[in-house]
Amino acid sequence: MTSNRLIEQTYRTWSSPILLELKKREHQMAPAERQALENVLVERRLLDVGNPNGVERRKGAASKTDNPG
Repeated sequence: MTSNRLIEQTYRTWSSPILLELKKREHQMAPAERQALENVLVERRLLDVGNPNGVERRKGAASKTDNPG
């Protein structure tokens, strides 16, 4: 694994729980802070917003069999 990839993986491993804890406390934040947190969560795919253009693809192989054709 490259050094940059290892750094990114370490960052995500440590920051994801912190971001999810902030999500629990978002009611204590100012509106701009809540929006910034939501933007980061969506970018990191920690917040499930579905797929605006169709079927949610993160469900895995099960979704492929649900929709034959």
